Amino acid sequence: MTANLQPVPVKIGLDEENLEETRVPPTPADHRTQGAGLKKKAVRGGMWTGVSFAGGQGLAFVSNILLSYLLVPEVFGLMALLTTIVAGLQMFSDVGITPSLIQNKREDPGFYNTAWTMQVVRGVLLWGAASLVAWPLSTIKDDWAPLAYLLPVASLTCVLNGLRSTAWVTASRRLDIRAVALLKLFTSIVRILVMVGLAYFVTRTVWALVVGLIVGSTLTCILSHRMIPEIKNRLHFEKEAFTELIRFGKWMFLSTLITFFAGQIDKFLLAGLISTGMLGLFWIASRLADLGPMFFKQLAQWVGFPALSELYRRDEARFKSRLLQMRLVLTLPIVTLLLLMILIGPIFTNLVYAPRYGESGWIVQIIAFGSLAGMVTTPYGQVYMATGRSKYNMLSVLAQLICMLTGTLTGYWLAGEAGFLLGIGACQWLRYVADAALVDRCGCWQWKFDAAMLIGGGLLAWCALWGSQWLAWRYVL
Repeated sequence: MTANLQPVPVKIGLDEENLEETRVPPTPADHRTQGAGLKKKAVRGGMWTGVSFAGGQGLAFVSNILLSYLLVPEVFGLMALLTTIVAGLQMFSDVGITPSLIQNKREDPGFYNTAWTMQVVRGVLLWGAASLVAWPLSTIKDDWAPLAYLLPVASLTCVLNGLRSTAWVTASRRLDIRAVALLKLFTSIVRILVMVGLAYFVTRTVWALVVGLIVGSTLTCILSHRMIPEIKNRLHFEKEAFTELIRFGKWMFLSTLITFFAGQIDKFLLAGLISTGMLGLFWIASRLADLGPMFFKQLAQWVGFPALSELYRRDEARFKSRLLQMRLVLTLPIVTLLLLMILIGPIFTNLVYAPRYGESGWIVQIIAFGSLAGMVTTPYGQVYMATGRSKYNMLSVLAQLICMLTGTLTGYWLAGEAGFLLGIGACQWLRYVADAALVDRCGCWQWKFDAAMLIGGGLLAWCALWGSQWLAWRYVL
């Protein structure tokens, strides 16, 4: 007798009755395939970010050396003050549009265009606010008088950045960094050529730097719509998208507001307590000492954050191990560069820059020493954002603000300008305590790695400091 075999219907991802997609749990092989693809994208994105950063910063480094022979420190100090004010206004109104576009699951035009509309309106309002405060700020100190006419012009960059295509961000979300990297490199080249050309042939004033800044922002805005044309932005408002952006950005608003004070209060206090000339020396020193950390932050923002966000969405279980791998690959080379800055900072500035900038060498050492701890805490900021804990990011930068104010003002009270700058160097080391507590609540505190980097980096920094004194005695004195 033959069994009556009935065919068993097999569902292949589709429900036959209601035609709705059936979720099939990913297998370990799926995770490995996705992980390999994500790793490949991250490596490729890191390479393009490195090409863009190395090219742009290399040219900027050379241009700063050339400009040091054309412009006096007061010009750099005034430019530092301008950029600090503009950056502050941008942070005062930041509701996290860029991180939200990277982190949110939505990828439809309504969401992107609502974000772009918010971005445009914000840029125009920022320019208006900068124009309104320009004259009151110019009356604070005699050194600040040029702000009355410089700030309304420099703040046009807010409008231009607001008009920039959201494709700039979505390319980063998908780890397609090539177009963004090439665009940034090209605009950096043009901006630097304009600055040096104007300073040499036209005017040796701050206008050479301001015009170069405007030209760079204009070119970035135009090319973002042409080189990355995957999205055609238009004015649009969707209430649901607006609500999602604000919900995610409410903590980002507080975070960036505090970040401004934490990251820029040193420049404001310096400008208020000392001359724009010393602020110019600080600006030159920070540009040199921040070469490594800036590259690290670029990678963290454009590669690390999108990659961690994607990994957290796909495979939360492997998140922590991948985080440690990323930190090992990125942190060690930057720490090596910072130790090199501590070793050769004074002799390098004396031999390469114009003589009037030689005093910036010891400031390079202080900033580099502080950044050693910053390299440990920076990835934790990406953890907060990738896991959707923007509140923790706000608390982290609040801790940095408290450490910055305490360290700099105490240092100034004890030892004047030198003590103030030493307080800047100590800030990141003090902040680590808060970050360790916060990231531990996320389940991602990697204390063994942190201890090795902080203790080992600190000891090597002291050795480099003694070595720099021998080099200065041997080759400069």
